[in-house]
Amino acid sequence: MKPDISVIIPNYNCKAYLGKALASVIKQTDVILEIIVVDDGSTDGSVEWLEKASQTYSNLILVKQIRCGVVAARNKAISIAQADYIAFLDADDYWNEDKLATQLAYMKSNQKCTLSFTNYMHVDEQYNKIIDCFSYWPEFYNKELKDTTKYQYLSNSQDMLLYANVIGTSTVMVKRDAIKSVMCFDNELKSASDWDCWLKLASVGEVAYTYQCAMDYLMRSNSITSNRIKRIDAMRLILKRFVSSNNVGWITQIKAGARLNECYGEYYREMGQKVPALIWALKAFFLYPHKRNLRHLLHDIKSLTA
Repeated sequence: MKPDISVIIPNYNCKAYLGKALASVIKQTDVILEIIVVDDGSTDGSVEWLEKASQTYSNLILVKQIRCGVVAARNKAISIAQADYIAFLDADDYWNEDKLATQLAYMKSNQKCTLSFTNYMHVDEQYNKIIDCFSYWPEFYNKELKDTTKYQYLSNSQDMLLYANVIGTSTVMVKRDAIKSVMCFDNELKSASDWDCWLKLASVGEVAYTYQCAMDYLMRSNSITSNRIKRIDAMRLILKRFVSSNNVGWITQIKAGARLNECYGEYYREMGQKVPALIWALKAFFLYPHKRNLRHLLHDIKSLTA
């Protein structure tokens, strides 16, 4: 029987988290799934664990590859996916049990929708809640909608996603034909290939979202800062490329530029480099003054003068 959804899980040395992630997939209700796990050259016993799991779960497909990176892993899985819809899950994240059925029902009834995503909750390594994603974005957050679980179209999706990338990869469901039509994830990018892919999908169809937190995102202490500067540099390249090939208004370009400056400020702030953090915060605030940028700016001034 053809699956409703192909679930794609790239894995590299995430044995400690695979059980929780896979269990959240198995618990999904009212959908027929194939689960494609692409192991990207793990050395922590992940492969052996997954081989045993595949003996229990007949719909689990294990693909092994020499270390090629997460982009190659996702693209490999897309190339063999059988379902018309694809959902992505990172190996250290996990879903609510009704996540896929609700999302699939919406996308099937709205054929123009090429991409849908949900809100999600940041959790620490003890799985304590920190903050949901949408609450961080004043450009996106709508207090009147925060308690709704319904999906709705994202207005001006390309512009919104250029300066407010609220999409968590593990919340995403896409049409298989649509993501193949935009050439999947760009393997030439050193980072931020997910953002690039969402922008491309927004250019060929509608984007929908829900305020419901249907996924928990694990904030691992060793997984973010080391790669952040590569991601920000890649975002700058993607923005330049996207603006040059699409009709992007100047206001959107200003907001997107301010967001990049904000990202550099966040990076240097985490690295403890107070002067660069303040400089980038100033650039972000004067380019696009809003509450979050003001809060960062005041923090950096106080930190530097303390």
